[in-house]
Amino acid sequence: MPHRRFFVAGLVLGTAACGKPAPKAAGPNVVTITAADYAFAVPETVPAGLTTLRLVNQGKELHHASLIRLKDGKTVADFQSGLQAAMQSHAPPPPWISFAGGPNAVTPGDTGTATQTLEPGTYVFVCWIPSPDGTPHIMKGMMHPMVVAAAQAPAATEPAARLSIKLTDYDFAFSEPLTAGTHTVRVENAGAQPHEIVITALPPGKTLQDFMAWEKGGEKGPLPTGNWLGGVAALDAGGHAQFTTTFAPGNYLLLCFWPDAKDGKPHIVHGMAKQITVS
Repeated sequence: MPHRRFFVAGLVLGTAACGKPAPKAAGPNVVTITAADYAFAVPETVPAGLTTLRLVNQGKELHHASLIRLKDGKTVADFQSGLQAAMQSHAPPPPWISFAGGPNAVTPGDTGTATQTLEPGTYVFVCWIPSPDGTPHIMKGMMHPMVVAAAQAPAATEPAARLSIKLTDYDFAFSEPLTAGTHTVRVENAGAQPHEIVITALPPGKTLQDFMAWEKGGEKGPLPTGNWLGGVAALDAGGHAQFTTTFAPGNYLLLCFWPDAKDGKPHIVHGMAKQITVS
């Protein structure tokens, strides 16, 4: 990550005089989240401030680490009961749940990151991805709480990202074309409801239409995608985070599976699925 240096210097009558050097700005705190089938290994407490959430997928299935913030003094038990009630009644999530990003899905054996500022509070990591039997991983116990405590050191400054993607209702808008290589991408949710971005490579000859046909059950066989490269899990409207990944030349899909606030259908059904070519 880039860092800044601060210098204090003065010249008095042609003679250089220096005060005590200011400390270098700290980089982001790094928190490793290890995903297995179906559990997370996560530190119980981390400091607030700029944080890189590093997801290591040691499972045999796709996993992400969707970060949920619990507001109004709510507990993990409140989250479990509130989520169960919402799923049974098909109601929207309770208002004290905030969708705070986190690293999105990576292929088994791979690692993904999301860098964002964490405010003090109680959080829960969740994997919403379903198994082949259709059961979301959270229903198999894949969730883990984490407390973000007030930090003692000054907060690090969020690094600048040349490339940005705005999430809207229902599209992905690039600040500039994506090229091959390693990129740090700023993701901003400019929509009116939560959105995510997850990126997957397309095998030669496969298209977005093949993926949508498979998703709707019209195509048999394995999922018509290659490696999953991460991204940022669900962000509330106005939220932002960064992720870093490497793109080889080829075709990719940008996808948002988050359920719509009006009809509950995944946003890919509303058109929030885009095929791009990286050269």
